[in-house]
Amino acid sequence: MIYCSIDIETTGLESESFKILSVGAIIEDTTKKLPFDELPKFNAIVLQRTIVGSPFAITMNAEIIKLIDEYLRSDDKVREMIKKHTKYVFLEEDMVAKEFYWWLGENGLVDQYNDVSGGYVMSKDGKSVPVITSNTKPVYINVAGKNFGTFDKLFLEKLPYWKKLIKFRHKILDPAILCVDWEKDDTLPSLLQCKERMEIPGDVTHNALEDAWDVIQILRKNY
Repeated sequence: MIYCSIDIETTGLESESFKILSVGAIIEDTTKKLPFDELPKFNAIVLQRTIVGSPFAITMNAEIIKLIDEYLRSDDKVREMIKKHTKYVFLEEDMVAKEFYWWLGENGLVDQYNDVSGGYVMSKDGKSVPVITSNTKPVYINVAGKNFGTFDKLFLEKLPYWKKLIKFRHKILDPAILCVDWEKDDTLPSLLQCKERMEIPGDVTHNALEDAWDVIQILRKNY
């Protein structure tokens, strides 16, 4: 199976009121189990020009917010340095879904990727990618994520073009069900509890890409 582990960081818990700050995703092929450095990764910061959020979320994501501020105030030369140093791509909100779609296509998850817009292509970072038009068909992907269906999915589907370009298959891989103690738990375990029970070292960093990797490591205990 090929699935995409996705995690986001936001300015708060409610998708109706708050915004996405970062998106991290990793493509996993269960037949290969590649090391982290060799896995296809999407690691983006969303350029929010106005930040409204809960005190907890703002505090937890202070580093991301600082990077957004530095990036927006910098010239092109400094922006390139920031991208190189942080390994993030910095995207306007209306480009996140498009870039994610192109990333999926570049990694073989979009059927007939080079023909999706009738063969027309545009140049992006030295690569040719399909132009997204009204005829572009969405890609359907298997998704893994902690609480993805009740949290991340709601935020992502509010991004411009997301629901047109990317569809999540209904059966979501949530690692919590593999880690629950049916006799002692009153609720499903947190990501940290899942890591502890699966004997995976390290804290939960609340970095989107690292959290997405944590989910893969937990699921790998079962394949």
